[in-house]
Amino acid sequence: TVAIELSTTRRFSVVAIAAYGFSGKLPRSALERLRDLPIWVFHSADDVIFSVAYSDRLVDSLRSVESVASDKAIVRYTRYGYDPEGCTGSVRGHCSGIAASKDPALYKWMIESLKD
Repeated sequence: TVAIELSTTRRFSVVAIAAYGFSGKLPRSALERLRDLPIWVFHSADDVIFSVAYSDRLVDSLRSVESVASDKAIVRYTRYGYDPEGCTGSVRGHCSGIAASKDPALYKWMIESLKD
């Protein structure tokens, strides 16, 4: 949630978010400020702390204002079926950030997004 709030300042060139936790809907003004900002969201369907529905809603909202000016998606979403790190108990499913940080594709995407 804090990552999205900070992103609306437009002081970041790319944004990666794991396990988004805001259960509400972003105001239209926030969505407009996020337009064309490369964002990659990661979340696991078995997250017991934050429902994956929150990230689903965020991604749908961001894509609703995404510019069609380019031929590539500005908003990416990796929705794991289960926690790839195998976290269990009270943090089951909540370790998508660890998995994302290990994915070389994330860093390649960041660098490529900075070139655009």
